[in-house]
Formats: sequence, structure tokens, C-alpha cells
Amino acid sequence: MRVKVVDDAVASVRASAPTTVPILVVVGLLYVLLRVTTMSSFTAIAAAGVAALVLLVTAAGLEGAAIALLTVGVALSPMDALRPVSAIEFVAASDVFLALGFGVLIPVLIVRPARIHSAYVLAAAVLVLLCILSSVLSDFPLLSLNSTARLVVGALTLPFLFSVWQPQKHITTLFAAAFVVGNCFNLASSFWRGIGDGGRRIGYSTHPNILGLAALLGLALIPFLLDAMPRLRVFTLLGAAGCSYAIWVSGSRAALLAAAAVAVLYIVFSRSVAGAMALFGLSIPAFYIVAQAYLSDENDSASALGRLLGGGSSQGSDQARVMAAEHAWDVFQRHPLLGSGLAEVMEAHNIYLQVAAAVGVVGAAVFLVVLGIVAARAFSLPKPYDLLILPVLGYAMIGVMTPILWDRYVWCVLALPFLVPWNSIDGDEAQDEEPVTTGSHRAGLLLPDVSRDLRPSRTWARAR
Repeated sequence: MRVKVVDDAVASVRASAPTTVPILVVVGLLYVLLRVTTMSSFTAIAAAGVAALVLLVTAAGLEGAAIALLTVGVALSPMDALRPVSAIEFVAASDVFLALGFGVLIPVLIVRPARIHSAYVLAAAVLVLLCILSSVLSDFPLLSLNSTARLVVGALTLPFLFSVWQPQKHITTLFAAAFVVGNCFNLASSFWRGIGDGGRRIGYSTHPNILGLAALLGLALIPFLLDAMPRLRVFTLLGAAGCSYAIWVSGSRAALLAAAAVAVLYIVFSRSVAGAMALFGLSIPAFYIVAQAYLSDENDSASALGRLLGGGSSQGSDQARVMAAEHAWDVFQRHPLLGSGLAEVMEAHNIYLQVAAAVGVVGAAVFLVVLGIVAARAFSLPKPYDLLILPVLGYAMIGVMTPILWDRYVWCVLALPFLVPWNSIDGDEAQDEEPVTTGSHRAGLLLPDVSRDLRPSRTWARAR
């Protein structure tokens, strides 16, 4: 029996209104009071934030509050230039919400039986040890160790925490939808926040290429969301249009090529004639826009197609990439076994070359094993969660054209397959028939189940 998504959402809003409205009123009044008495915006915002967190935990319970905070963190992750404190450049707004979410979740995880993806943990631990070893032996050990810490926090920790947590199955759908919504907000912000280098839009991303990469990952989530939220397909298609347009205005050639490859992979993995025909029909407007832009030479210097064809700033970008790749290759040839650390080779616009130059052949092999485990995890999931392999493969392909290795807007998506509970693979359907509640029952805060009944994928069933 399919889940009644809209009915559940309405019920959730009605049930949470008695607690949500007082929270907003109290936090708003507290902010106004502190702002008037202290004349300090930072103090007022911090105090209001603490009050909101306490009230949220009281109303929704620990896990309910954690889900709300993590959802906001995932939605904000494409906007990595959105800073809570402008003076601290390495902390984005999404980092604050993700850290708060997992901090609130710690008591919940402590009392639950440990569920760890041992293969991933082992491969990640070996990779970290190799990074530390290469950092100690490098010419810039402190800088390299700092990059190693960023790799651990930004990339390797999220899949581990998701695999330990594994909440209700619909939370995976909630996070995926939040990431797409975040990309749409980032696209909208690009029209009032100005234009980046070469006329490319940037939004609240630190670079136009990041706007394009995050939009690519959001677009790769669309097939999964279409299957997981059948009653919200109109909104999902609007999200797909937003992500596609974000790739276009970002001017990212790598994201454009990877998006085309993801579309082909979707047809291959789904093995559905109807899906292929639907994808072809939806692509007709996109082909028309691309053809018009090509024939009229409009925005040739800013669009992804224009830069792919050599317009705009693409030539200067190509020269810079060649120089960075040649430097990384020279470093790799000098230290092929253990690499030279993560301090000076992380801008080669090829994550595989960067890892090889940083931690050598052995480290590069272990990194490929880590990516392989992530892909295998998604590949083994039942329908529709097996479609989460598309963003993993999309990132693996775009990796030959991007330097982005450990940022949260990548690994918030790549970690989603680890969020699906283990019992989902075994076909445990008993829990799905129960009402989905999270947090405090007396508070009545409900989260709608936006997923379909899990059924084994016909494709993987035949393979088995």
C-alpha cells in the first residue's frame, strides 16, 4: 500500500502547530528583548538560538530535534559561502546545523546497539593512517595534517555516523529532498547576489563550479525522489528544472558533461523503456534551450555550453588546470609510494591525481576502495534506494575534472546510502505499517513518511 504523502504532511503540520507556534513566538520575543537590552546582534542571535534548541528538543525529543537540525544542515550544504560569522571562513552555516544535529543525536546513538559498516570503517581508517604518515614525512606537515583533518570531518565522518544511526527509511528521502530544495534556493540567490568571474552565476557558493557540482548531485537524486515520492512528482520535476538551470548558469563544463552521463546511467540501471521515453520527453525543452543558445551565441561566455565550446574564461581556466595537473604529476613522480602530503597538490582539478600525489599509489588505491564501498552500499539497496548509486557515480565521473574532495555538499549526498536501515535490505516491512513518529509522543510532533513501500528491485533480483 502506497503512503499518502500529502495527507501525512497535512497531518504533520496540524499536529506540530500547537508546539511550533509557541516556539517561534518565544524565540522571537527573546531576540527582540536581548537586541534592545544588549544592542548586540550576535548576542541576541546566539541566545535566541540556544533557546530555540532547548524548546525544539523539549517539543520534538532528541531524535526529532536532530532530524530537524540535520535536514536544515543538508539543505544549506550547497550554500557553502553562507557563514554564521563572516570572520570565520572555514565554518559554513550548514556545518553549524550538522554539528548541532549530531550533538543532539549522541545520547540516542549511545543507547542503541552499535551498527557499523565494518568494511567502510576499515578502509577509511587505513586511508587516514596513510594521510597522517605522508603528512609527517612531507615538507609542510602542519598544513598537510590540517587538510587530513578536513578530509576526516568533511568526507569520512558522515557515512560513518549515518551507518551508526540508521533511522526510519523515510529520513533518507527527507534529506535527499532537502538537498534539492537547497540547490533551488542557491539558484534563486544567484540572481540577487551578483555574478562571478566571466559572467558566471555563483549564488551562495564559494565558486561557480561548486554551484554546478552541487546542482549535479541534486539532479542525480531526482530519479530516486520521483520513485520515492510519487504524489509529489510535480514538485520533484520543478526541483529537477532548478538543478538543471543551476548547472547551466554556473558555467561548469564538468557538471554539464556529468549530468549527461548520469542521464544515460539512469536508463542503463532502470532498464525501463517508459523511463527512457519520459527522460527523452523531459529533455526536449532543455535541448531547445541549448540549441537556441548555441545558434544565437547568447550568454556564450557564461553558460556551461558556451564554456564547453571554448568561450568566455574557459581558455584561461584550461591553462591553470594544466599547470596544476603538471605540478601534481611531478610531485607524484618524486614520491610515488607514500606521496608528499595534502598541503600543495589539492588543486589539480582531478581528485584521483590529487590523492595519488598526496598519499601515493597505496593511498590512491585505498581511496578507490572507499568510493567503491560507497557505490556497493547503494548498489545493494532495494528499490527505490538503489537509485542512490547515481550521485555516487556522478561524483566519481566528475572527479576527473574537479579538485573537490572533502566538502560537505558532496558527502551529504554520498553518505545517504548508509542512512538506509540494514533491515530494509532484508525486506523488513513490519515497521512501515506503523505510524511514523519521532521524538516526544506527548508533544505530538510528527514527521511524514514520504517513501513508498520497499519492494526488491527487479533489476537486482534478476542479477541475484
